[in-house]
Amino acid sequence: MFGIKKFTVTVSGSGRALEVKGGTNLYALLRENNLIDKKLCDGNGQCGKCKVKVSGTPVNKPTKKERLVLAEASLDSGIRLACQYPVKSNITVDTHEAAKRENVNPGIISMKVKKEGGEIEENEFKSFLTTEMFINEAEKKDDKKQAEPEVIEDFSDEVIIDDSVYDERPIEEIVGNENTVEITKYKEQSKEESSFSNDVLLLIQQPGAIRFYHYSAGIGNVADDGTIKTNERLETILEEQLIADFIHNNIKIQDIERVIVILDKPYFEGAEMFGLAKYSSLELGPFLVEVLQPKENHRDLVRFMRFVNQTPGKKLLIPLDNMEKAHFMDEGNLHDMTAKSIDCDSFFGMSEFQGNNPIVNISPDLIETKIKDDYHLPDSISFPVFFRTAALLMKNGLTDRRLQLLSRSEVVDDFPLELTVKLSKKDDVARFNIYRKQGCDLYIDQNALDSLNSLRVFIRSIIGYTEERFGRIDDIVFYTLTDSESLASDLIALNAIPKKYEKKVKTFFGDPTLYAVQFFQEKNIGTYFEKRFGEQDFIELDEDELFLEHQKKSAI
Repeated sequence: MFGIKKFTVTVSGSGRALEVKGGTNLYALLRENNLIDKKLCDGNGQCGKCKVKVSGTPVNKPTKKERLVLAEASLDSGIRLACQYPVKSNITVDTHEAAKRENVNPGIISMKVKKEGGEIEENEFKSFLTTEMFINEAEKKDDKKQAEPEVIEDFSDEVIIDDSVYDERPIEEIVGNENTVEITKYKEQSKEESSFSNDVLLLIQQPGAIRFYHYSAGIGNVADDGTIKTNERLETILEEQLIADFIHNNIKIQDIERVIVILDKPYFEGAEMFGLAKYSSLELGPFLVEVLQPKENHRDLVRFMRFVNQTPGKKLLIPLDNMEKAHFMDEGNLHDMTAKSIDCDSFFGMSEFQGNNPIVNISPDLIETKIKDDYHLPDSISFPVFFRTAALLMKNGLTDRRLQLLSRSEVVDDFPLELTVKLSKKDDVARFNIYRKQGCDLYIDQNALDSLNSLRVFIRSIIGYTEERFGRIDDIVFYTLTDSESLASDLIALNAIPKKYEKKVKTFFGDPTLYAVQFFQEKNIGTYFEKRFGEQDFIELDEDELFLEHQKKSAI
């Protein structure tokens, strides 16, 4: 037709240069010329098998389907779905790109960490989660607001019974037999037994809701996720063997072969994993259902999931919101170190941290504060502000190196009046008033600072102990549930980390339960751990002379 532009499509490695009309579908063109496998699919943008690498000026922007199917890292490198690509310019196409990436999942990306200087550093955390889940909050502020995940209505009252799925045995017999669990976990299965060619579903119990992630085997990535608002509990759904009905009524995904269920509290019996979680698996009709639950409480599951996402190396993992346990991963071997003398419950359970309108920032001179909602009085101090205030108190000379507050009389000549008046005493306990107005008094007292100093001593002790007992430490990873961009610098300012490790500190925050998508890499959870973890030993630090010696040195 007159006026329609023509473009050249050069296919790498074939010696072919095809002249086509503008708007020609790339997948149809490649199939017509026998330049791509005609058996891949019908070209509807669902399976992701027609991945090609496109180069030219310009390359089409990704479509919505491509953004769903392909990871950002793949899109940035020019990977596109041929079936979704209308030719609009002269391009070169590499049809062998999919084969090159046969063993590389496009959803595996690096977490980006924004440092104080503004530069972005990629560290070694790997996950199937989407890019947005791994961008620091500071970076998100500059981007457009992310759309909330789709909330799917709860149709749990609409029950469809499938007799072929129901197992007549009681649930205690199906889930509770530890011997059966051991066989399921450790036996070497044949390819026919263990091959999962279809899709996988992850269900996570949350308060008043169930979170789901749909992993598509066809695209090798998370294809969909959402939140189902419901008062139904996953353990009840499993116990009544209604998992197939629940999926049908609420998520409407077909061809599911495997379901991973994450519970927030212990319910079923199971094989103990790493002293923190219980694992069981069972077959219900067409599904392999795997259940992961904490050994005692949700904090156990938080600990457990935090080291699931680690890559090989020598890494010391320290959870700041659960300090009685630390882990050293030594090329897959896991050393579980427990210090019962660290009283985290009383420290991190302080009422000052609990509230709906906390102080969320404090100025470097300790005078100005920022409140979550400026129209109401604050009712608490956020966890990051507590650390930041303590670090600033030490930096400004209002405490000594052991975090002992100085009195107002000791510093009155060296600091402005608006700062020194924040120092006071009540019931013979020194305190620093972060915020004081009529009807509101928020402060950090010496008792809280003493607890923080104990934590500081513990961190220095565990670092020294690990180094002396196990050798080199590649990374020191601090975890919190609360967002804290300044955490690493505050710990350094508090002298909690030896100087030689300052550049090896990494921080990570958020709910680690999402790491369960990692399990999709293997045929079952047991295999995942067998391949990635070696031996495990448990160390009681309170009874270990070497640790006690390091603790004594660090307290000086």
